[in-house]
Amino acid sequence: MEAHAPMGDLDGGEGMPSLMAGSNTLDPVWQRLWLRCQQHDWQSLAFIGSSKRDPDGVLEIAHGMARLASELGQELTVFDARNLGLKDMGRMLAQIQSITSRGKRCIVVLRLVTENATTVPMAQNVDAALLGVFIGETSVVAAGRTIDEVGRAKFLGSVVLNASFGK
Repeated sequence: MEAHAPMGDLDGGEGMPSLMAGSNTLDPVWQRLWLRCQQHDWQSLAFIGSSKRDPDGVLEIAHGMARLASELGQELTVFDARNLGLKDMGRMLAQIQSITSRGKRCIVVLRLVTENATTVPMAQNVDAALLGVFIGETSVVAAGRTIDEVGRAKFLGSVVLNASFGK
């Protein structure tokens, strides 16, 4: 994945339990994720990925980033758009625009392009994207298709997650 990820991979293998347990400004795994995202200019960020064993994994990490932002005195809104339909896209984009026009940040959680047709247009209408890759679940084909259809330049990098921890 590193060839597709200008930011580089954030390996969640050994650090994954701390990511899933909630954000903590003292945890170096969370700090590394946060700091790498801050190296790029964005107000809106798509976090794209999915897992059958941990269907809320990417959403939980997005909420963790919002908690970390709050601990740092910043506001970060999370939208769960994993099941967004075509008829609701305009409303969601308007909400994102409303937040970012006030200088606030937001993360939009989306599924891989093979799982939801709205992923590509949503990701293309935000400033940047992260790809959540679940070891043992995310196929190279699905990840590659997501990167290609959204556009490589949109991606800050990927977060490699261990799906084997289960819930």
